[in-house]
Amino acid sequence: MKRRPGRELFGPLGEAISDFGLIGDNDAVLLGISGGKDSLLLAWLLADIRKRAPVKFSLHAITVDPGEPSGFEKHELQRIERFLSDLEIPYHVVESHIAKIVDEYPTKKTACSLCANLRRGALYKTASELGFKKVALAHHLDDAIETLFLNMFYQGSLRCFQPKTYLTRRQVEVIRPLVYIEEQKIIKASQDLDLPVIPSKCPVAGTTCRQEMKKLVSTLAQEIPGFRNQMRGVLRDLWALSSPLPLSRKKP
Repeated sequence: MKRRPGRELFGPLGEAISDFGLIGDNDAVLLGISGGKDSLLLAWLLADIRKRAPVKFSLHAITVDPGEPSGFEKHELQRIERFLSDLEIPYHVVESHIAKIVDEYPTKKTACSLCANLRRGALYKTASELGFKKVALAHHLDDAIETLFLNMFYQGSLRCFQPKTYLTRRQVEVIRPLVYIEEQKIIKASQDLDLPVIPSKCPVAGTTCRQEMKKLVSTLAQEIPGFRNQMRGVLRDLWALSSPLPLSRKKP
């Protein structure tokens, strides 16, 4: 029997949407679906709150298939399509040759970043061509902490992706509704809901700089009580510098 997520997910999801004004009335939101636990859960959560939200918004979904040698099998895309159909979310697949480009990239440590950038680029391009003004990505709290650490330790800068970013060139707004939710809670929810997660075929999985940061975050979380919650506060302050929070949400 599937166990429905509760306050542990809907609470921080609602906070993020409220804090950063992520979804408004009559928004048409395009979901970037990778087939992983994060994007599938994002689709499920937004489809659920769509039924009872104070604002009316629509959902659509796109998967950018990276192609050979690590692209999707037909039956995998069909599983995603059935899942989204049950949620009443229209679905479209964009073909690409991204995997081949990444496979030939000489620096494997940063291949993950290149692949992600190319896939997001294809997603934003498609969103713009189809007339969507808002794209939702499934980055969660752990992703944000890892990104902050990557920029600190490898670039010497205090930067992280924003919960809401406007891409002037594409005239598309990118939102990240899961930025307050810990990865472990997403893992548990994906198992409780029996989401049709597609295993990653990435040939460099586990060998990237981001994976090193993931291990560091895990170690720090074990050694420092409330580590992720404290880091959420740090990120919130960092985000507020460029995107001020509403007065009702600011810390005293």
